[in-house]
Amino acid sequence: MTSVSENPLLEASFLQRLQRLQLLVRRPLPGQWKGEHRSPKRGYSVEFADFREYSPGDDLRYVDWKAYGRLDRLYLKQYVEEEDIYVLLLVDCSRSMRFGEPTKLLFALQVAAAIGYIALCRFHRVGAGLIADGNVLWMRPVRGKQSLVPLLRFLGSPPEAQSTLLSHSAKQVVNSWKHRGAVYLLTDLMDQEWSEALRTLLSRRHELTVIHTLSPQELHPDLMGDLLLVDSETGETREVSLSASALKLYQRALQQLRDSASALCGHFGGNYLLADTSQSLEEFVLREMRAKGVLA
Repeated sequence: MTSVSENPLLEASFLQRLQRLQLLVRRPLPGQWKGEHRSPKRGYSVEFADFREYSPGDDLRYVDWKAYGRLDRLYLKQYVEEEDIYVLLLVDCSRSMRFGEPTKLLFALQVAAAIGYIALCRFHRVGAGLIADGNVLWMRPVRGKQSLVPLLRFLGSPPEAQSTLLSHSAKQVVNSWKHRGAVYLLTDLMDQEWSEALRTLLSRRHELTVIHTLSPQELHPDLMGDLLLVDSETGETREVSLSASALKLYQRALQQLRDSASALCGHFGGNYLLADTSQSLEEFVLREMRAKGVLA
């Protein structure tokens, strides 16, 4: 098994390619500093947004004098405000994520690091949370490309964890992370309460992107015969007889899970992506994420 500590999360040559990308966030989100993303606030960019009636104290430079000549009333031109956004990277560190080669956890941390670096290059504020046993280990928001090193250091040291308790962790996130923004959740969704967790995150009007991280053995199992299955998180065992029909039932249940997660995210304006860890990091980030409209 390839451990996280044995691998750099991002190669230097890959960083150069990431610098040309940007996050595609569809909804206006409030920021703190001048940036490149459309804000719900009204500001002074070149893009016109709306009119509103003049109020005493308003800047007369923005009065529409042509409208005053026609209507004999003062209106102000309002323009789109462009600000930075808050980006939150959430990575499921449960034991089931340590399955596969490379492990799902390593792949998820690499994707999170890539998203974080793209955001830092665009001067967004990037925070991170490592989810383990119902708790969230936090990294406070940072800004600017020079913050890549502390971000990689944080993501490169995931905690040992038994389970996710995803729903409990999601409640911690919404109670602790007060910034509405773009949230990226990287998880295998192997938690009975995954839908409740997503609903909790979506309830704060974040733009949520779920990156469903699965190994090729989970996507296309080829096991047959009598087996003893062991739950890596609970240690529970179950004897099963796998046949072609049993594998079809498994595939059907997995597809239902994927469809449900995708529909839930889509209903609230979020995104759902399947990440097959058999593909390279470059292929997933540069091709899949761009094709799905998450990056540009």
